[in-house]
Amino acid sequence: MKRAFSRLASVEERKNKRGALIFIVLTIAALLLLFFKGIPLLGNFAGVVSEIGKSNKPIVSSDTTPPAPPKFDTLPDFTNQNKIDLKGNSEPGATVKLTFNGSEQESLTDKDGQFTFSKTLLNGENNFSAIAVDPAGNVSQKTQDYKIVFDNKPPTLTVDSPANGAQFLGSKERQITIEGTSEPNTQITVNDRIVAGDDNGKFQYTITLSDGENKFTVKSIDQAGNTTETALTLNFSS
Repeated sequence: MKRAFSRLASVEERKNKRGALIFIVLTIAALLLLFFKGIPLLGNFAGVVSEIGKSNKPIVSSDTTPPAPPKFDTLPDFTNQNKIDLKGNSEPGATVKLTFNGSEQESLTDKDGQFTFSKTLLNGENNFSAIAVDPAGNVSQKTQDYKIVFDNKPPTLTVDSPANGAQFLGSKERQITIEGTSEPNTQITVNDRIVAGDDNGKFQYTITLSDGENKFTVKSIDQAGNTTETALTLNFSS
């Protein structure tokens, strides 16, 4: 009886050892599987969660470089037109802030950095400058101070001598000098030939007369393009 019980116990012990060995092998296999497969998957999952977290955070701009000052296209110093388009370029997407005669106006540049301001000029001097502000809020330096003078009044012009319709006789009177006065800094022409004037606007033009009628057109053109002209007819007999 005792021998039978001992045999049964020995068989049971062997079963338990075999089961324990199988458990240990399976446990090791599971750990290896977790190490080689589970941890990378866990890392990927953590990465996805991290990216999702980042996507919910506000984007912080790292742009701290101010844009260059806006550049205006070539502008006239004087004009006789009371409306003008101030065109130029700056950084694409920047806001150009124009200060014109003390008032401010903004314009957003297009994809090429172009901008336009349409302004009505005041009589006399019109002063303006501009700055640029990029999308990150960086502010450029101010442009130079610009000035455009609006003037639509024709310049004064008088022909002081000789008188219109004057008669000249003989070879001693063939050569005459046309004298006159206009506004300073105007361009004087006689029959489209430029005549020099002094700082006070006085001018002279010497010419040799032909027999019969000699017709002249005296013209004064100011810096804004306004024009005044007068006709002069002189008669000569040799």
